Amino acid sequence: MAELKVYSVLSEINSLLDTAKKVPFSDRVMVDRQQMNQLLDRLEASMDPDLEKAEKLLAKERELLDGVERRAREISEKAAKDAKETTDQAIASARKTVDDAKASAEDTLRQATERANQLLAGAQAQANQMIAAAQMQSAQMVEENEITQRAQARAVEMTEAAQQESARIQQETMGTLSQLLEHADIGLSAQLDALRTMRQQLGAGYIDADQQGYMQNGYQDDGYNV
Repeated sequence: MAELKVYSVLSEINSLLDTAKKVPFSDRVMVDRQQMNQLLDRLEASMDPDLEKAEKLLAKERELLDGVERRAREISEKAAKDAKETTDQAIASARKTVDDAKASAEDTLRQATERANQLLAGAQAQANQMIAAAQMQSAQMVEENEITQRAQARAVEMTEAAQQESARIQQETMGTLSQLLEHADIGLSAQLDALRTMRQQLGAGYIDADQQGYMQNGYQDDGYNV
């Protein structure tokens, strides 16, 4: 019924405008202010009270939607900030790990090289001593004509023994050096594994942050369901 009254008043307003006098040289018309005010009052009185309630509900809905959008922006900005901080920390930690691994590898290699040089020097000195002793003993034995052949054979035997001992010491030295280098390689591999683990954790952190942001974008946190 109220709707019919509204249409009736609107029809009267249109009729008033159609019959109003036009202002010369323009698209405007002149209407009676009092008559127009009466029609507008009747129009306002004829409107359904539920329209005002609906308007208030719409205003409330707009307010809630604005709050949800504002909350979503805050969540998104916080997620981006947390992701950047996590990335910066991961990069700094990765750089420190690489630097530590490099320093450790260089120190291990230096120690291995020094140890190898010491072993090689000791082996060479010992071999030289054995050769010198063999030559000295051979010379002493050669001086005696009766045992010249024995002296020569003994000298050859001692020389070969000295050379074999020198080769054995060198082989042990190279084995020790190989073990030291293997230890350094294991240390570097462990550091690289730690870097890969950090990289995987960083990727998982990005995925968790995105999922958390989408879950918190719902309307239930603001107490309103659309």
